[in-house]
Amino acid sequence: MRIGIFLLETLKSSLQSLQQNKLRSVLSVLGITIGIYCIIAVYALVHSMEININKQFDKFGTDVVFVQKWPWDQFGENYPWWKYLGRPVSSPEEAKFLREKLPLNKAEKVAYAMGKEEKVTGGGNTLTGTRVMAISEDYIAIQDVQVEAGRLFTDVEIKSGKPVAVVGYTVARNLFGNNAIGKQIRVGSANCVIVGVCEQEGTSIINNSKDNQVFIPLKLGLGMYSYRDNEDAQVQIKAAQGVSLDDLSVEVNALMRRVRKIKLGKEPNYAVNRMTMITSAVSELFSQVKNIGFVIGGFAMLVGCFGVANIMFVSVKERTREIGIQKALGAPGIFIQFQFLLESIWLSLLGGIIGMILVWLTFQGMNFALKTMMDGGVVLVLSPSDTYLGLWVSGIVGVLAGFIPATQAARLNPVEAMRAK
Repeated sequence: MRIGIFLLETLKSSLQSLQQNKLRSVLSVLGITIGIYCIIAVYALVHSMEININKQFDKFGTDVVFVQKWPWDQFGENYPWWKYLGRPVSSPEEAKFLREKLPLNKAEKVAYAMGKEEKVTGGGNTLTGTRVMAISEDYIAIQDVQVEAGRLFTDVEIKSGKPVAVVGYTVARNLFGNNAIGKQIRVGSANCVIVGVCEQEGTSIINNSKDNQVFIPLKLGLGMYSYRDNEDAQVQIKAAQGVSLDDLSVEVNALMRRVRKIKLGKEPNYAVNRMTMITSAVSELFSQVKNIGFVIGGFAMLVGCFGVANIMFVSVKERTREIGIQKALGAPGIFIQFQFLLESIWLSLLGGIIGMILVWLTFQGMNFALKTMMDGGVVLVLSPSDTYLGLWVSGIVGVLAGFIPATQAARLNPVEAMRAK
């Protein structure tokens, strides 16, 4: 009970002091606000970009392995591209072999896909650099292609190579406006009929949005392009329910060695990739960037910390007589110490909260601009973890800034303190 009363009285005393010294409190809060704004703005911005980029990669499938020429687990300046340059690309025959030989309890779907930048014409308009994807029947299920209007390919259309196309939202709007279904589109050397328009995804940071893609049946694509010249040709294998990618990769590696006649102990001339290879590297990169941002923002917080400490020292000096009276009336030293420490913490927390509100407002403005420029493809978020970080940093700064002044106040001699002017 006494502890509760003690804490309540200390809290009241510290709040009263803040109300009586409004200008000093505002100046203290301002320094912390700037520091927290710098740290959390950088931290939350980097965190948001990491989330957005990983989310874009995750669209390819977190339960999918990709068999292709180039491995994804090596990045940077030391990537040995010359080592993989002579490798053969994945072929449709290998996709068929894997589809037939992989156990159903290991692999749910197997698809083949190859892409090419192509000129697309329709409705009197021409688009250059459009990504054309020639896909097999299971690709749509693996990559979860959804249509806003029309329909997806039928199995008959895929297997026969019928000249039909499913186009991205932006492609459809740029060529035909709001009514693209049933219209003729020229993709490279082929004339196709549009049977579906994909749902809008927004602009992608990694340029994998379906909005700017055109999908055609694989058989049609193989009649237009050679898969051997397609560096990104790949087999996509979706793991069965409950099967880990490690287990699936073991099965796929065994079959790929078999189909390519690679002897045991010889290095494979293909790569079995998964999205975690990229997302892990991205997370590691952004973790380093966040640490750098934290250090840079820490200098701003250091300035704020010194500002609060300086003002707390001034506060102790101005209230020396008051402290002496309190101690003479029986107030223990810990009461005095807690009183000034709480003042420092309140100031820091208030500055931190204002700083995070400013970060949130900044992000709202940036999101409005990004929605206009990127159709909502990128969203900046002040996450709960960023908020907790801001509060923790503010609280710690308050303790550090107020500890020495509070201790100095608690150790004052009551007689000498009352004589102070």
